[in-house]
Amino acid sequence: MTDPNLLGMIAGTLTTVAFVPQVLKTWRSKSAKDVSYGMFLIFSTGVLFWLFYGIAIGAAPIVVAFDHAGFGCCYIGA
Repeated sequence: MTDPNLLGMIAGTLTTVAFVPQVLKTWRSKSAKDVSYGMFLIFSTGVLFWLFYGIAIGAAPIVVAFDHAGFGCCYIGA
């Protein structure tokens, strides 16, 4: 498996920048009624990497938290 620190850095970066596409879309359209699929995809990928990171370092709180967040992302995306 990949270095756990790299997984954590990817996860943190993706979940941090996930809202940039939504902010740009809202700014350009002057409306917040639609959700950006780009933001949702980046955020969901970041959550998945947080789960991988938690598993790689054996951190149960991270695994449980992001496992549940992942199910939430799947539910919203369906």
